[in-house]
Amino acid sequence: MGRKIFVSYKYKDYDVKSLPGATPPTWPCDYVDYIKNNVLADDDIYKGENSDEDISNWEDYQIWEHLKKKIYDSTVTIVLISPNMKEAGKWQRSQWIPWEISYSLRETTRNDRTSHNNAILAVILPNEKGKYDYYDKNNLFPILKNNIDNGYITVETWEDFVKYPNADIQEAIDSREKTPKYKIQINL
Repeated sequence: MGRKIFVSYKYKDYDVKSLPGATPPTWPCDYVDYIKNNVLADDDIYKGENSDEDISNWEDYQIWEHLKKKIYDSTVTIVLISPNMKEAGKWQRSQWIPWEISYSLRETTRNDRTSHNNAILAVILPNEKGKYDYYDKNNLFPILKNNIDNGYITVETWEDFVKYPNADIQEAIDSREKTPKYKIQINL
């Protein structure tokens, strides 16, 4: 049975490794396209935004309602960690990724149907030089770091993920099942 996948990422981060076939400069959204076209199984359903979908002119509340619908109907959230995903000097409450993680962790009821919390897999993207040395979980958004520390969120490198995507996604699903609900940090 296919999984419904939502991908959370910083749209414009120029400091990621170039992907073959992507129009320069490579951004995290190019990695999302790669996941959609080359990683997901035939019966998986991609629930995120398309790279050609420009919602930047929308009001914040419109964007949030749009994202919530996509996350609500998904079972797995993949968070792409990139060198500049966290904007310096901004609180996590004023950036989209922490809100997407928080909503992914909630059980939400709409029209008498309750969505369960998503499994979450964090995938570290290589920087422009193809290295991962920028990654330090202590510099991540607190909601991401704390749920990595408690065992709920699984972390893999991009190279491992593209080699073994089904194993990595299954590991995230297993981590969701093993982590007691009281340990999960849901709120920002």
